[in-house]
Amino acid sequence: MATTLKDIAAAAGVSIGTVQRALKNRDRINPQVAEHIRQLAKEMNYQPNRIASGLVNKSRQHQIAVIFHVKPNDFWNEVLRGIRRAEKEVKDYGISIRIYFGQDFDVQTQLSLINQALAEGASALVICPINSPLVAKRIRELHKEQFPIVFLNTYINRLPVLSSIHCNYYRSGRIAGMLINRLSGGSGQVMAFLPSSSMLGNNYRNLGILDYFQTVPGSLRLDGIIQLSNDARSDLELISRELQLHEDVAYIIYNGDAKVCISAMEQLARPFTSVFFDLSEDTRTALLDGRIDAVITQAPEDQGYRAINVLLQYLVFQTEPEKEVIMESNILFKECID
Repeated sequence: MATTLKDIAAAAGVSIGTVQRALKNRDRINPQVAEHIRQLAKEMNYQPNRIASGLVNKSRQHQIAVIFHVKPNDFWNEVLRGIRRAEKEVKDYGISIRIYFGQDFDVQTQLSLINQALAEGASALVICPINSPLVAKRIRELHKEQFPIVFLNTYINRLPVLSSIHCNYYRSGRIAGMLINRLSGGSGQVMAFLPSSSMLGNNYRNLGILDYFQTVPGSLRLDGIIQLSNDARSDLELISRELQLHEDVAYIIYNGDAKVCISAMEQLARPFTSVFFDLSEDTRTALLDGRIDAVITQAPEDQGYRAINVLLQYLVFQTEPEKEVIMESNILFKECID
């Protein structure tokens, strides 16, 4: 006969509600008691009835708010594609999704969008959080109210949320440096153009690049890391100006709107070897025709899909997700693409 919550409660000498909170890792329960209950459940081979749970919760209506920190661009459109794919799967469980795009890296806009989403009936939140004390404070407040929050693509350190889905930014920065080292033969001057440092993940990528070039042998040198604005016209002017000022730079690491950097390189009409982040349609085309040399992917579509799926499992099937989901970074050359 299958073990029930009542069986575990009797064995532990607690109420069924306490057992439920312990198994769902909810607050307001003594950690030692919770661990004892989980151990009993394991020993008694307790298996939650996911199908029954899903049927019970299927009749409930949930709205997931997805809050981006920037306006749409190639990368975030890929993330959105994954969200839309998940949306088709979750709608049968009474889950709807509402998307909010912010003004680029603007803290007050993000705070306003959080409040707007709550006012419009959100019961869970997927957010690309700007690394700001104000945003952190608001997320802590919501967590204390047991409001489910999933960080998407980036995160804020030491904030307790339901789950955080992102890649290893530090490692991806070191991968970019390693690729340039291999492609250059260990000699030459490099410049990196990367997104705003107001996002914590971007800072870790920057650190990975810096650390790599501080230890790389040979005469390969990093001339600088230039912060982009996410405005195409401004970034084109910025990249063109920096590359004109640094005439010896022949190697580029780039994370942003692919069209912008490719246009700047073509205008200067001198040879560059480049490593780009993310496989958009523009980077795919440029990789195949040889205008760029390698791409580091960060699984944007899968990140978007996983964020929604985590909340499906939590809201409908009462399944506690992994606290951190690290997506793989992959290296692509044109020979890798069908």
